[in-house]
Amino acid sequence: MITVFQLTYRASQYCLGVALLLAFAANGSAQELAPSASADASESTIKDTPAVGTELGALTLPDALSLALRKSPILAAFTWDIRAADAMVQQAGLRPNPELSVEIEEVRWTSGPSERTRSTSVSGAIESGTLSMPVAWEREEVQGARSGFSESELTISIAQPIQFGKKRAKRIAVAEREKELVLWDYQAARADVLAQTASDFVEVLAAQEHVALDRELVELAEEIVRTFSLRVKAGQISPLELSRAEVALATTRATLEESLTRLEAARAVLASNWGSKRATFARAVGRLDETSPVPGIEELEARVNRNPDMARWSSELAARRADFTLERAQRIPDLTVELGFRSAGLADRKATQYGFGSAGDFGFTRRETGYSADRDNSLVLGFSLPLPIFDRNQGRIAAAEAMISKVSEQRRGTEAAVHAELSSAQQAASGAYAKAHTLQKEVMPKVDETFQKIQRGYQQGKFSYLEVLDAQRTLFDARKSFLDALTRYHQSIVRLERLTGQVLEERDTELELDMEGISHEK
Repeated sequence: MITVFQLTYRASQYCLGVALLLAFAANGSAQELAPSASADASESTIKDTPAVGTELGALTLPDALSLALRKSPILAAFTWDIRAADAMVQQAGLRPNPELSVEIEEVRWTSGPSERTRSTSVSGAIESGTLSMPVAWEREEVQGARSGFSESELTISIAQPIQFGKKRAKRIAVAEREKELVLWDYQAARADVLAQTASDFVEVLAAQEHVALDRELVELAEEIVRTFSLRVKAGQISPLELSRAEVALATTRATLEESLTRLEAARAVLASNWGSKRATFARAVGRLDETSPVPGIEELEARVNRNPDMARWSSELAARRADFTLERAQRIPDLTVELGFRSAGLADRKATQYGFGSAGDFGFTRRETGYSADRDNSLVLGFSLPLPIFDRNQGRIAAAEAMISKVSEQRRGTEAAVHAELSSAQQAASGAYAKAHTLQKEVMPKVDETFQKIQRGYQQGKFSYLEVLDAQRTLFDARKSFLDALTRYHQSIVRLERLTGQVLEERDTELELDMEGISHEK
């Protein structure tokens, strides 16, 4: 005998909605949520926490969400993006480094050239009627500079750029806006992980119920085969009826094997949300048979701004405007001030002079020139300022301005896509809810009653086996259609809550707070 169709899941429907409530707390912003998220993600890379619920062999949706939040590889990777964004904010606040310059000139490889001067003079005079022409010759030599560093000139200076236009503060503003975008990307990824985990959890629940239905169908087919075997031996029915029953049993067993394969695949997909290569839980525990009417599209559209894909555009616009402000400041040239010390070597000079005079006498003179110090020391002051004649950063300013306009168009495109998906999910949820409601209230009671009557009539000889088989197929098709409608309903609810950024129904406050605590588990 087949019992009335019941879904035996034990957790209440609120779990599906809370999956996304964790991602969008009413008082939370991207900036407020990121630090705890970063800590969660960082810890997941350090400590391998045992799977929740594995000791009992049961996995609830809160368990799955907790695992996904703490151990998701996708969220763990965002830890490094957030750290990188923090580092960029730090880098943007640093001042430009001073520049040390050392210059050495007049370093000689060999001694410098010597200076030589030769002079010859001839003069004539008539004395006592005789022409006299005395001759004089003279030579002077000055020794050249010596090799090495003795006469080198050394200049040591420090140059410091001074930025105008508040460039440093504007760089910090750009880096902070970029960090906000990273945090919004994290929020979107976090919402996606939670939504995907909830969706995969629903798939596992549905796959488990499909296996339960197929097993029930196999048990029924086995019971029919046993009954037919006894009746064939008693000569009450033809062996052909038994062959038909055995074919039906083989078919239901093949269907059960396929359902088991799908269940294992769904379990593996669910476990992948927290980075596990295989499912370590025995079964998923939850409930699909509680539904409620779906809100209208107008009500859902009013909530769509809580979606991080939409909320991030305010930060995106602020980031592009900060870029534009920085590029405008870059057109103002920066002043570079230089302060230095210069030291030049002062080498002594030696000169030698010798020659013959007009009277035939020989003369020799040697003189030396020195300084009061070995080196001449002085300070060097200077500054440089680029002249913004040709390059006034016109191109980058125009590009930054164009990006502001691009943000507006991108936001419009995102809004259109989100609203289109919202409408699709709302219609899918409404259609699945209506179908599930109709099947549960109108169709399933009738097909179950019909099957019970035909089965009793067959035992009394009033109906043929084909009629029993047809009634059985109708009953199980109705049950599977009901299960499929529930699955589509909850999958659509998950999509709607991901798109609106909040749960669609009022939840138990105490339970809701407990569930929110999952995101802060260590």
